[in-house]
Amino acid sequence: MHSHTHSEATSSHSHNSPHHSHMAKPDGKNQKKIVFAAALTFSYMTIEIVGGFWVNSVALIADGVHMLTDSIALMIAWWGFHVAQKPATERMTFGYQRAQILTAFVNGAALLLIAAGIIAMAIERMVNPQEVMGAQMFVIAIIGLIINLIVFSILHSGNQKNMNMRGATLHFLGDTLASVAVITAAIIIYFSGWNIVDPLLSILVACIIGYNALKLTFSAANILLEGVPAGYEIQAIKDDLGKQFPYLEQIHHIHLWAIAEEQVLMTLHAKTDLAHINDQTLRTIKTYLNDHHAVHHVTLQLETK
Repeated sequence: MHSHTHSEATSSHSHNSPHHSHMAKPDGKNQKKIVFAAALTFSYMTIEIVGGFWVNSVALIADGVHMLTDSIALMIAWWGFHVAQKPATERMTFGYQRAQILTAFVNGAALLLIAAGIIAMAIERMVNPQEVMGAQMFVIAIIGLIINLIVFSILHSGNQKNMNMRGATLHFLGDTLASVAVITAAIIIYFSGWNIVDPLLSILVACIIGYNALKLTFSAANILLEGVPAGYEIQAIKDDLGKQFPYLEQIHHIHLWAIAEEQVLMTLHAKTDLAHINDQTLRTIKTYLNDHHAVHHVTLQLETK
């Protein structure tokens, strides 16, 4: 005898209709912030790249190229939010929340390529050093820093619990650091003529960008590969269920994964006595998993001993 249900845990993230997405819709404010940030970034990117070639600064060119890719990344992030709001269908039963995770992964991977490109350009400049126009470089970098700080503050005010938004914000944290590095390089070059500081600081910024991009990419990949979400331990949940509900035995076939961040799903089987194979037992366990372990959607199968 088996009791089997696909009903959802009582949760603000759950819905009763099978054609309705199980997941909360993304915040539209995040989309507006991203569109404004993209327009502001793209408007300045050309000035920085052209200016970089004019003053002969690899750091400035790298920062400009980074801003170009940021503009593209922001539009990808916007696309992720837009697609994620589409309702669930018969073919896409969980909806399109994963689009945000996919765009976060693409953003992270793009940042890794950008960091590698900056390092390659900087190494080439170290091998073949060239004179840099420090004063002009400083002026362009100051304007870039102001733009980056404005964009970063706009994005940072968004929902940072959302991986897609965090990925977009991370791009501009890297840009802000790059602008500070360029300004520092410009000051040193202007007063000392030590041109090699330009590629050296470019490499430092690229390493910082690459480190953060690697973390973002791995986090997104873990969700895409149905890994156990960060902060969750299957054995700990299993032990707790056994302690809270002594009538549950041989808890097995546990699978724990996430559709998107903070949208966690679980399936599990457990043996129990005939007296506890009923809807009330299912509701109690699912409510407990939602309230104490933040598991938002549970499929529980109870089996006789």
